[in-house]
Amino acid sequence: MLVLLIGYRKDLTSRPHKFLEILYMLAKILFLASFCGISIHSLADVVYLANGDRISGNIQLIWGDKLIIEPEYSDPIQLDRENVVAVESKEKMAVEFNESDDDAYILSRSSEEGKVTLVSEERNVEVPLNALKRAEQIRDFEWGINLDLGSNFSRGNTDSQTTNLQWNGELKIKDHRIRSDIFISREEVNGQKTKAKDRMNLGYNYFFVDQWFLAVNVAAERDPVALLTSRYSLSPAIGYDFFDDPDRFFHVQIGAGYSSEIFNNRRETSTTIDWKLNFFWEFFNGDLGFFHDQNLFRNLDGRENFVFYSQTGFRYEITEDIYLNFQANFDYDSVPVSGFGEEDLTFIIGAGIDL
Repeated sequence: MLVLLIGYRKDLTSRPHKFLEILYMLAKILFLASFCGISIHSLADVVYLANGDRISGNIQLIWGDKLIIEPEYSDPIQLDRENVVAVESKEKMAVEFNESDDDAYILSRSSEEGKVTLVSEERNVEVPLNALKRAEQIRDFEWGINLDLGSNFSRGNTDSQTTNLQWNGELKIKDHRIRSDIFISREEVNGQKTKAKDRMNLGYNYFFVDQWFLAVNVAAERDPVALLTSRYSLSPAIGYDFFDDPDRFFHVQIGAGYSSEIFNNRRETSTTIDWKLNFFWEFFNGDLGFFHDQNLFRNLDGRENFVFYSQTGFRYEITEDIYLNFQANFDYDSVPVSGFGEEDLTFIIGAGIDL
């Protein structure tokens, strides 16, 4: 080792230009390293604010009066769009800036404050920032789950206990959407079971043009206390999304299909007409949300009954993932079993988690 070092030093002494070459190579390495660092940093989205600050990270959503960006150093933050003077994105975003233009663009910083250049393979368009109706990340898939639990107890002249569990899930993969909901309700009064209702809906949607979609819905329900041993249905349908945004949605669909039920120890089969509606709207920057879901179907033969059920209520956000739930459930069956009324109204106060 010592011989090598001595030999190397003699070589540097005998040929000083080699030492300069080494210094030159080190300078190039440092320059390339700093350039790569700048390039990596430049791959981040950037939001420029009116006060001169700028935030680097991933722009998740531009919608209404808000812009959501996830900085490199923290969780996502929400900005008022009135404080934003320029934006730029590293990748294409799904952008809507007028009624007829909904496409994928890179957001490029404009030379004029308050504007943005939309860049695609076909064209470049410069528009005012406030003309962007919506811009969001393009994902291969999106999913969301709400899980709610409500329970109440009464002790005294009447001992009662009611427990309700709800699940709502949605998965989107490009032009495909899968929705599911589960409702489980148990009720006891003075030790006697008065309700044991289970209901599940599973639907597949395929968007074939704009907001129109084809659907296939499967449903299952049971309530042995009301002598409904089981009810199964399968119904193709056609539906329409009036809007489907991060803070609101409104879907309707109508279809016809087949149902089979065991009711009061009798099996009945029938063709059916089926209608579904799902509505949700957030207020006060997402702190409060109103929802209404309804489902109705009518048997056209066999036990020709009309069945309707709905869930209506408010969600109040406590944290980003936890909320309070205030809800009213309404069930109607035009041909109930003897001893049961046509209507059933339940009020639920509980808590939920947004996964």
